Amino acid sequence: MAARGPGGCVRASRPRFPAPHGAPGAPRGPSQPALLTVRTAWRTLRTAFWLGWQVESNWTDPLLFALYQVVRPLGGLLILLFMVRAAAGPAAGPALGFLVVGTAFWPAVVAGMQGMAWAVVGDREHWRTLRYVYTAPVSFRAYLVGRALALVASASAAVAVTLLFGWAVLGVPLRLELGELPYFLCAWATGVTGVLALGLATAAGVLCVSGEAWRMPEAVGAALYLVSGALFPVTVLPEPLRQVASALPVSWWLEALRRVWLPENSPQSFPWASDLQVLATLAVLVAAFAACGLLAFGLSERRARQLGILDRETGF
Repeated sequence: MAARGPGGCVRASRPRFPAPHGAPGAPRGPSQPALLTVRTAWRTLRTAFWLGWQVESNWTDPLLFALYQVVRPLGGLLILLFMVRAAAGPAAGPALGFLVVGTAFWPAVVAGMQGMAWAVVGDREHWRTLRYVYTAPVSFRAYLVGRALALVASASAAVAVTLLFGWAVLGVPLRLELGELPYFLCAWATGVTGVLALGLATAAGVLCVSGEAWRMPEAVGAALYLVSGALFPVTVLPEPLRQVASALPVSWWLEALRRVWLPENSPQSFPWASDLQVLATLAVLVAAFAACGLLAFGLSERRARQLGILDRETGF
């Protein structure tokens, strides 16, 4: 049926009662052109990036925020350095470079992977705005990606300072030749995409957990820190954990970054693979994890809507 709207235009009449719980509602209108959809997603991502940056940095002045972003990873690096020096003594030379590079780039892993999950938890538990963001005419996935990219951008300063500290103070022979710059940029972009895919899968789990959901990203980050080769080569792990590490894009991402920054005689997680094999394996794993992350997020989003727990807080 149709009704006569203001000005004499014809509009479709809406149902008098909402759809039953868990049932699909009325269609939101005709499908938009692909170009318009991409443009809307890009605008959403850009706005979410700005919002994420404001949420992370507006609690203090810029100088104190920059100091906090630098001191925290350096403190973690020094703790690990003292542990390695106490255990291995002067013989920890090559392992020190492995540790410095892994520790330097790990904040980017944490920011990208946990950023999406923390965006869901923060908007649902702290700000209580998840229902408004979700029902807005924007892409929810693009919104989460933008929030996570803001955290990755804030972690880039910590990456640079940690590498500089390792080279200038600890004497780690770091290098970045001009000919390897394209390899580094390609590995960086591919690795960040893989980290975002892991974050999307983690956010999918958070959507279906309405109580103490903040524990999930912390647990996933701790597990990745252990098995992804951030602190020590994957070759020292037991065989079952070694197989798990070989299937993670983070392990290959850190390996590709170490191939660029460290000398050839440094310890490696995958010594049998060439530089191109490392990059190709990283690209394949990122594509697989991206597809699985999108699928898991779609299924989890639908399940959370059916159960009515999409915006349910821990204290409900």
